Amino acid sequence: MSAPSIPICYATPSAGMHPSHTLAVKLRAIAASGFKLTEIAFPDLEAYAAQQYPGYRKLDNLGRGDLECLCAVADEIRALFSEFEGYMDVKKREEGFDRAHAWFRVLGVGSSDDPSSSSDLEIIARDLRQLADEAAAQDPPIRLAYEMWAWGVHVNTWEGTWEVCKRVNRPNFGLCLDTFQICARAYADPTTPSGCLPSASDTLSTSLQTLAKTVPPSKIFYLQISDGSGKISPDALLRTAEEQGIPPLYAWSNAWRPLPYMDEVAKANDGYGGYLPVLDVVEAVLNTGWRGPWSYEVFYEEDMAREDTGVPRKWTDAARAVHELILKKLQRRGF
Repeated sequence: MSAPSIPICYATPSAGMHPSHTLAVKLRAIAASGFKLTEIAFPDLEAYAAQQYPGYRKLDNLGRGDLECLCAVADEIRALFSEFEGYMDVKKREEGFDRAHAWFRVLGVGSSDDPSSSSDLEIIARDLRQLADEAAAQDPPIRLAYEMWAWGVHVNTWEGTWEVCKRVNRPNFGLCLDTFQICARAYADPTTPSGCLPSASDTLSTSLQTLAKTVPPSKIFYLQISDGSGKISPDALLRTAEEQGIPPLYAWSNAWRPLPYMDEVAKANDGYGGYLPVLDVVEAVLNTGWRGPWSYEVFYEEDMAREDTGVPRKWTDAARAVHELILKKLQRRGF
């Protein structure tokens, strides 16, 4: 079997980035590294809008703000959207839809991490079904990619997002699968010395076998690829999470997500510490028959927080090299 022909893009990381790493700098680096597509994070989009339009007012929870300015710089780029589904509180639900109407042209969907939202999958699916219907009515129609966050309060596994997706049952509603998020829930535990859950390999293997046999390729809209670093100690991660008031997996995600095989392609002196079985996840997704776009999404604050405008190009070049390395490894596995 020949190596899969994959459209690839690079996501513009925003968490932990130094202010000198502007959207323009990142996009130039992405283009110079040979990427034809990019996934732009919403904070990057708003920061760029503020640069282009002095006095720009960010959108609030009701979608009020300088929407046209944002759309002017966004074009058709969609940003991630979270904390939407599953609210019983009428006011919160109405706010979610008001915000969604404002963001339709820049929309993606992440599972909610708000404890006040409902755990009832029917209620979650109800809200997302309405959102999908309204997205489909846009001109042009919009597809919504639903992504699990490992720290989500109710939906935090690929199995959970797939269950919601089946209940939503709309052609424009599918999944964004993420190697980090899948491994962070089924394989890793960065709060322990080993960095792994008990029986991690068996647990992940069983989950991935099910994924390969269960999810139709037409319902996978794209795949995000990143690794997780073991360089931060469990104690330091727990302190960081407590200081920021967020779950440890969220803190880990924000600052310790290098590219897979980064140590091989970057030849770093001290290494990046990636240890997740990313290739196993990629293989399982490809075994569904899917051949859609891959997005390389990384958040590595130790490096990206430096005041050095060369950092974005370093990472985009590394992503290209990583992509070629992954394809070679897949060929050796029979693809």
